[in-house]
Amino acid sequence: MLLRRTPVQRAIFAVLGAMALTGCPYTEGCEASSSAPTTDVAPTEPAAVETEGGPGYIPNLDGGGTDSMVDGGAPGTIDLGADPGGGPALSTLSCPALSMPAAAPALTVYVDAKATGAQSGTKTAPFRTIAQAFASAPRDGIVWVTAGSYKESLAIPNKDLVVHGGFAPGFGSRTNACGTILEAANVSQPVLVASDEVKTFGMDGLWIQKGARGLSVQGDYAAPPTFTIARCVFSENGKTSDVGGAVALDNVNATIFGSVFRDNRAAKGAAIGASGNVTVDIDQNLFDRNLGYADHGGGLYLSTKSTKIFRNTFRANATGVGNAGGWGGAVIVYKSGAQAAHADFAFNVFTENVAGIGGAVFVDDGATITMSHDLLYRNRSYPENGMLRGAAMYVDGTGLGPAGGSTLTADYLTVVDNNYDDKGNPGTASFGGNVYVEGYSKAFITNSIFWNNGNNAFFVDSATQNELSISNSIGQAVCTTANANGFVTASAAMCKMGSGVFQPPAIYFVDEANDDFHEQSTAGHYSRNGWVLDAVTSPAIDKADPAADIGPEPMPNGGRSNIGAFACTSEASKSP
Repeated sequence: MLLRRTPVQRAIFAVLGAMALTGCPYTEGCEASSSAPTTDVAPTEPAAVETEGGPGYIPNLDGGGTDSMVDGGAPGTIDLGADPGGGPALSTLSCPALSMPAAAPALTVYVDAKATGAQSGTKTAPFRTIAQAFASAPRDGIVWVTAGSYKESLAIPNKDLVVHGGFAPGFGSRTNACGTILEAANVSQPVLVASDEVKTFGMDGLWIQKGARGLSVQGDYAAPPTFTIARCVFSENGKTSDVGGAVALDNVNATIFGSVFRDNRAAKGAAIGASGNVTVDIDQNLFDRNLGYADHGGGLYLSTKSTKIFRNTFRANATGVGNAGGWGGAVIVYKSGAQAAHADFAFNVFTENVAGIGGAVFVDDGATITMSHDLLYRNRSYPENGMLRGAAMYVDGTGLGPAGGSTLTADYLTVVDNNYDDKGNPGTASFGGNVYVEGYSKAFITNSIFWNNGNNAFFVDSATQNELSISNSIGQAVCTTANANGFVTASAAMCKMGSGVFQPPAIYFVDEANDDFHEQSTAGHYSRNGWVLDAVTSPAIDKADPAADIGPEPMPNGGRSNIGAFACTSEASKSP
């Protein structure tokens, strides 16, 4: 039901925003709020782009893809729109805007909870409930639903349906994804559930709330189904004893695009729990204040063969709520059994997420991930014996030997100010604030900025065989480990500092206090209102590996890429 397109590599869209620390302690009493999205203003984000390739593979960064379909294409498709461009950007999504899809009168069934008179499922005599539409829709059917409240617990039929919400009365126009509200008939039931008989399903423009889960799908292991979630809102779903609060997917290929996940809860994966020998694309979503009450994966809990996590914002998600511990506040990617688990991250923003270790990103149990052009700032960790640990990135393994080790490979990161406790107070003692590696694991990072992430910020555990390799980056040119004598310098076998690693006296971000981490330049830095000339030039400019691709960095670019999350994009600061 998703219109597939040929990949274009890492095109992205930028919207600058400002966000202050919330001060939430993420303990019992700091519950998910019952507030709805606060505004119906249409978001500024454009739609999805499929990308591929690991760090270092960065053609076509200036966006402008030509393979997108126009709005209102073939009936039964969900249009993901044009390709964005720019650098990582804080999401402004609240109620995703909706455009008119194509209709097919012979296949389309209409629903309006406020309609009166006859009910035949036509545009002039719509059904009152979505359950009626599911029962009467033909195979490959399309369901159009007006704005309104639908208190139903729905079993998705095996008909390859696509559901579009947010229509005005009469179905002549659409509003936004906060208009059509699907709420569980009973809080002990999911709002939407699908068995392994369902092969495809698409949903676009729905607000799913207050279910034991928002969407729960048990796929067929031998022939996994394909689900598409586009421009939806999931809020206040989940139970603290389950995995997958808003969305739970087992053996399901999925595309999750342009949606808002806010105030959901679970034991693990309060926003999304997904597993299986499948592919999952998570693109241009906002994950805000999703709380995990167990010890792993507050926002996303992922063990899938292949996952793409591009251009999302992860803000104030937490694990270990109520017990002040756990790993992976925003995201965990882990390997389960013999099946491979891999995820590619790019152009995401992580801020204010919290865990015991790995407040933003945690890779575990032999999984592998890549990261590129991600921005991680002011993530948090619960204090333990007065110390904060690894609030940004944590790489761990099973601890049972090298075969169980995990791997992080990253380039063009900006990792800043990840030195706060769960209450939003700056830490005075910390370690692993840049990256924390243990459990026979490895991390390889280049062309990145690490700034103000506490002391002993590159940490490699000495109890197991670990490796941390850094090159062409701003950061401390030393790694720390620990033994009976306390913190000591890690050996050269564990800590491989390559060329081009340095720590300048100042970094000169444009406006660190207001979350603008573009670098200043006397030749000009990017802003939404045009290029701005600065009095100083950041040391991050023209410091990438000389062999690295410059991409669409604007002229003058010095013939060498910058480092950090905005390098190799059209928003890279210019060279003096």
